[in-house]
Amino acid sequence: MASIASLLEKHTSTRLNSLNLIVSENRMSQKAQAVLNTDIQSRYAADFYAGTYPAQEIISAVTELTKKVFKTKFANISPVSGNLCVLAVTMSLSKPNDLIARIPPFIPGGGYPFQYNAFDREILSLPFDMDNWQIDIEGSISLLRQKKPLLVVLGPSIFIYPVPVKEIAEVVHSYGGLVAFDGSHPLGLIAGGQYQDPLSEGADLLFGSTHKTLPGPQGGIIVTNDEEIHKRIQVYSNFKPLDGPSLICNPHLARIASTGIVLEETPLEDYARQVVKNSQVIANTLHEEEIPLHGVSNTDYPELTYSHQVLPNFPLEDRIELRNYLTKNRILTDGFNRIGTSEITRLGFKEEECRKLGKIIASLFRKDETKLSEMQEELSELINSHQSVLYCSKPIPQQ
Repeated sequence: MASIASLLEKHTSTRLNSLNLIVSENRMSQKAQAVLNTDIQSRYAADFYAGTYPAQEIISAVTELTKKVFKTKFANISPVSGNLCVLAVTMSLSKPNDLIARIPPFIPGGGYPFQYNAFDREILSLPFDMDNWQIDIEGSISLLRQKKPLLVVLGPSIFIYPVPVKEIAEVVHSYGGLVAFDGSHPLGLIAGGQYQDPLSEGADLLFGSTHKTLPGPQGGIIVTNDEEIHKRIQVYSNFKPLDGPSLICNPHLARIASTGIVLEETPLEDYARQVVKNSQVIANTLHEEEIPLHGVSNTDYPELTYSHQVLPNFPLEDRIELRNYLTKNRILTDGFNRIGTSEITRLGFKEEECRKLGKIIASLFRKDETKLSEMQEELSELINSHQSVLYCSKPIPQQ
C-alpha cells in the first residue's frame, strides 16, 4: 500500500501537470495556503478557554472584512462548508413539513441537489427552460403564487446567466416569504462586482462556499442586511460553549484566517472581470468550432456566458467518456463537461491563451487524433508558462 506522502506527491504532480478547468475549484496563494499549516489550525476560539483572545480578534477582523467586501450589515463566517450554509439557512428559516422552492438540480436545471427532504422539508422545484438555460419566469411566478413557499432558494451550480432574482423576490415577498441566494459558485464574481448583486435585487440573504470563484480555503459564509435573519441563523451556526453546539462545534480557525487573507490580498474586481472575459472567449471559440453549447438559443443575453462556466451540450450518456478523454490529455473537467476559468485566470490566462485553449478543447471533443501531438505541445507550453498564482497582492483599502 502506498504511503500517504507518496499519494500526496502523486496528487500534486497530477494537478501541476494538467489544466484544471473544474468549476468548483481554484488555486490559493502561498500566503493564504500557509496559514492552514500554522498552530491555529488545531485551536479553539471560545472565550471559555484561556489564551483565545487573539483568535477571537481574528474572527472579528475577518467578519468585518466579509461585511466590507459584500457591502452588508451582517456576516456569519462560522460554517465550515457551503453545504452547512444551506443547512443553517434551512433549519433557521423553515420548519418541518414546510415547502422549500429551489431550482431543480443537475440537468436540466443546474440547482444544487441538497436533500431538504432528509430534514423533513418538502421540495418544490421551479420550472426550468432548458433551451434558454434559465428559470421559466412566468411558470415559476405562477407556481409560487399558487404554493406560497415561505423559503425560496435561488442560485444554481450549473449556470451561465444571471438568475431572475428581482422578479422572483417581488412575488415571494408579496405573501411574506424569504429568498435566499446560493452564491457558492459565483461568490468571487459577486464580490468583484462582475455578476449580479442578489441582495440589491431582492434576495434576503446570500450564502456560499469560499473555494470556487472566491479563491480561498474550503468553508462557508452567510451575509445579510436583515438583523432578524442574522440572529436566527446565528442560533444554528455559531457555537456557544455553555449552551452546547448546534451545527458548528469549532469553526476551524485556520480556514477563517486564510479566508481573511484572501479577502485582504485579492483584487477581486480585476480578477472577476478577467474570469468572465476568459469564459466568454472559450465559449465563443467553442461555438465557432461548432461544439454544441447550452444557452445558444437565449436571445435575452448577447454573450454565451456571464459566469466562470461554459456549458457544452452533449448527450448525458457521452459526458463521462468525454471527461475521461480530456483527462487523458491533461485537461480536467467534471462529469457534466463544465469548463471553468477561475483557476486558469488565477494563473494568468488572458484572452489569447483562452482562445488557444478553446481550439484545443474543441479538437479533443471531436477526438481529432491527427492533431494530438501538436495539441500536446501547445498544452505543455500553456501549463509550463502558467505556474504562478496571480491576483493575490492588492490589499483592500482600510477605512
